[in-house]
Amino acid sequence: MMQDLTRRNFLKGMGIVGASAAAAGALASCSPSTAASDSEGGSAEGAQDSGWRVAPAEITEFVQEIDCDVVVCGHGFAGITACRELAEEGAKVYLVEKQSEDTYAAVGNEAGVLNASILKERGVPEIDPVEFFQNWMRITGNYPNQELVMKYAQNSGANMDWYLSALTEEDFATMTTAFFPKTEHQMDELSGIKFWPSVCSFYGDCNQTKIHGYNRDLAKQAGAEFMFSTEAQYVVMNEGSVAGLVATGPDGNIKFNCKAVVIACGGFGGNPEMMTDLMPDMAGALVGDETLSSMSTNDGRGVQMAYWAGAHLETCPIPGMNMKGLSLPGKMNCLPQAVWVDENGKRFCNEYYPTSEQRGYATVYRSRKTKFAICDSNFPEYRQYTIPQHAGFTATEENIASLQEALDTAYAKFKGTYEEPEETGEEGPGGGGPATQVEYIADDTLEGLATQLGYEGEALENFLATIEAYNSYCEQGADMEFGRDAKVLFPVDTAPYYACTFDPVLGETMVTCGGIITDGEQNALDQNFEPIPGLYVSGNDCGRRFGYEYITPIPGVSLGFAITLGRECGKSVGKFLQIA
Repeated sequence: MMQDLTRRNFLKGMGIVGASAAAAGALASCSPSTAASDSEGGSAEGAQDSGWRVAPAEITEFVQEIDCDVVVCGHGFAGITACRELAEEGAKVYLVEKQSEDTYAAVGNEAGVLNASILKERGVPEIDPVEFFQNWMRITGNYPNQELVMKYAQNSGANMDWYLSALTEEDFATMTTAFFPKTEHQMDELSGIKFWPSVCSFYGDCNQTKIHGYNRDLAKQAGAEFMFSTEAQYVVMNEGSVAGLVATGPDGNIKFNCKAVVIACGGFGGNPEMMTDLMPDMAGALVGDETLSSMSTNDGRGVQMAYWAGAHLETCPIPGMNMKGLSLPGKMNCLPQAVWVDENGKRFCNEYYPTSEQRGYATVYRSRKTKFAICDSNFPEYRQYTIPQHAGFTATEENIASLQEALDTAYAKFKGTYEEPEETGEEGPGGGGPATQVEYIADDTLEGLATQLGYEGEALENFLATIEAYNSYCEQGADMEFGRDAKVLFPVDTAPYYACTFDPVLGETMVTCGGIITDGEQNALDQNFEPIPGLYVSGNDCGRRFGYEYITPIPGVSLGFAITLGRECGKSVGKFLQIA
């Protein structure tokens, strides 16, 4: 019914390079005594109990030893682009990937990009990189590494053209662009924050796994070597500089002698211990049976390897993708046009805060009791006021008709006239797409609706007073309670009235989005914030690209960042190799 959140749409990430307890190891020069102290990054209490920070013993027996210039760890979006760039520059590069070659699959299919040629050809408006940069820093409170953000803004178009260079016309025919062309009430700006429908989505026959294959073939043609079913274990260090990498393949341990290592292993969402240690803000906000978890299986080996080699962890809590205040399928965050009320019958936030991933922050620090989204019979019209971003709603005729059908079904159930449709075996409107069904409750009066929701006594009085006050703000054109933008103040004053429930369960993220502090070249920094010669970190292991939480002024910027900055990382390593 609605173009809302799904796991399939949001899974963005690197090729998996995981840990192996039996084979893991690190040289003594990478031991915790010479790496970062337990007091930096995450909470001190969590760090004391974090066994992942302790580097395992050195591996000394190898079935193979390989000399090369650089090893890339991970066949995700950052890893494959770094590898291809280095190969095309003439470097002798190996890429190690934990997945097997015959079952390899890229994770994620939607890439946010500025000014790619295919988008311009289709009429998608061009984006001013400086305006995008300023908007990004405004949303994130100026926290991210400004060099990395500007590199993305300035280079994503050219790098996406390069990344897609092997696609055929038939391949491009399967590409779609969410939120373009614009629907009638689609907004480009809300409350001073800007958004763009500038995304390349590959959900058809040509998906990102196929595109990775194209790029792998191009890298091989340029001389790159790929080793699948091979798990990176640790970086070999010599007097503070990279000297190699140890990995484990199907036949045993392998030692690479190299001058540089690119770590692009996709984060640590599959490692609850690391999440607790490095995401203390969310770990400390959990209640009851809530736990930190992720849809990703990446176990954090990339962050571990960099840390053992002396790299500096991010010292602020690391963002997750749609982690804070967003309980999938995100019915509440995905319904910003409605009015949100808590168990006491009161509003508790600006429901239509423009950045969807930040919209539900208030729910993190509130009780986990059921909350409600309230709307009226005009909701199919109000629902069309949307923003091109994750958790947005594409106001096509089909989706609006499906929304109206859901409301009509709720009203028929309220009246007792609803009849179950016959099973046809076919999917309804929106079936097969990035959709989630929302079940509504209906009533002819607000008091009746409140009673159905379980309100009574003071809570019932609060509910009615809350809606009355909110409607007055709509009439005045100014939300005097939570500052919701006047453009999206939609009254709840026309029967029938509708509601849906939201039961907050927090702690889950799609992927983690950081870990290691780098400079603008994606060169990992040591405890004095000095570059570690030869150690580079890209993709979701690279920190300071987002702020307190992942954001999408363009849908799919996680994958877009990885593609763009992965190639830029390759360029940085290429420069290093010239002088190493």
